[in-house]
Amino acid sequence: MKVRLLPTVKLLALSIFAVAVLTLGQTTVRADEVFIQGYTNGCFGAGCIPPDSGALAVYQNTTLFALQYNNSNFDGTTADGFLGFGGNPVPGGLNDDNLGSFSLAGSLANYNGQSFTLRVTFVDPQGINGGGSQLFTATLVGTVTSTANGGVFIDFNNTPMLFTFTDANCGPTTIPGEQTTCGTGSFFLTVNDLSINPGQTASLTGHITEASQTAVPEPATLFLLGTGLSSAAAIARKKRLRQQQHKS
Repeated sequence: MKVRLLPTVKLLALSIFAVAVLTLGQTTVRADEVFIQGYTNGCFGAGCIPPDSGALAVYQNTTLFALQYNNSNFDGTTADGFLGFGGNPVPGGLNDDNLGSFSLAGSLANYNGQSFTLRVTFVDPQGINGGGSQLFTATLVGTVTSTANGGVFIDFNNTPMLFTFTDANCGPTTIPGEQTTCGTGSFFLTVNDLSINPGQTASLTGHITEASQTAVPEPATLFLLGTGLSSAAAIARKKRLRQQQHKS
């Protein structure tokens, strides 16, 4: 009896081993790039609160003297952990793939002592900093000063900000052809300073660095694999029993 059961035991052991290898391969070996999507808003003045549409941004702007900020949408997948935000500036509308744009009309206004608050809202990846909320907001305050030629300089804290996430969303994104991946990971966000002269429009730029995520296998995939291999073992066992009965 032990001899007859040996092939079945071997097949079941192989099934368990295959599931274990798939699980370990997905959770410890595979490091994926990160799909990042979100939008920005801003406002001028100490203690101001940027407006928020609560979803992908609609066009909003804010003005201080002759300086206007226009907000932006951004999205993209990192390459070697890097994603840059520096798309062409839009002087009078919603920007794309930068952190917004500033336009400065010819003016000799004094901007010294003023401030600008930028809010970056991430739609993907979800679960940033372990939270269950879909959206995560990072707020940065820049110091606004005048330059000698009538321009403006905005000085942000350029220290990279670390974000960690556990993303349980495996479905398609709002971007055609893009797909999020279940997993845990992290990335750094850096916002660059901005200089602008009268009559110009300039992008507010930044970048993502050291982004990576470790994929988590979907429970349904593991269940189907496990049940499929187990079914194969059961079928093989029944076949051997029929052969033995036929011989007897």
